[in-house]
Amino acid sequence: MDIKNIKGLKYPDEYFIKFFFKYQLHTKQKLKYFELGCSNGCNLMLPFEFDNNVIGVDIDDSLIAYADQNFDALKKDNSFDFFSIDMRNFCHNSSELKADVLVLANSIYYIPKDDFVKLLKDIKQNSLIKSNIPFFIRFRELDDFRNTKGTIIEENSIIIKNGITGEDGVFCKFYDTDEMIGILKKELNLREFQTMHLRYDNIQNDFKVNSSEVVIWGVVN
Repeated sequence: MDIKNIKGLKYPDEYFIKFFFKYQLHTKQKLKYFELGCSNGCNLMLPFEFDNNVIGVDIDDSLIAYADQNFDALKKDNSFDFFSIDMRNFCHNSSELKADVLVLANSIYYIPKDDFVKLLKDIKQNSLIKSNIPFFIRFRELDDFRNTKGTIIEENSIIIKNGITGEDGVFCKFYDTDEMIGILKKELNLREFQTMHLRYDNIQNDFKVNSSEVVIWGVVN
């Protein structure tokens, strides 16, 4: 498919691309990738093109419609399933997916910490993933530009209001890296992991935004 015809985001998260190749996932086929907060499937398109099966969940109906259209256009034999539903409800009500790779690229900071912990418990208890699988997560750190710019709900959790990033009215939770690692170790037995701190500038509405995020690669469950 011509990249000009892709609906929505045109390319995967750059650190997901690195994760995919550094973990030698391009050498494996028929794995099942499971992503929560999948948007239009831009990340999942990479493993799908390497003959793997994918499952994506996103609460935005229009993005899931884009995902279905994009993957239909690829005309491949491997399977894809996209669900327009709150990821918390999906993980609570689903079972036995037994995915081979778990991806949480840009989603978990949009739900409260307690909901995130419950989601991880559901993933494990409902057998949504297999044991000893590769894991990718990306989240916003405490010194991200958005933190404190809005209505404070609880510690390091706000309803964003900055008039710049287009996220006004959206809930956002920011994590200390050690806090996140502790959660992942407790709930998913995170191990053999690497942590990367990403601090970069971005121009939004003619304003320089200082983003601070963390990527963790590892093995879970």
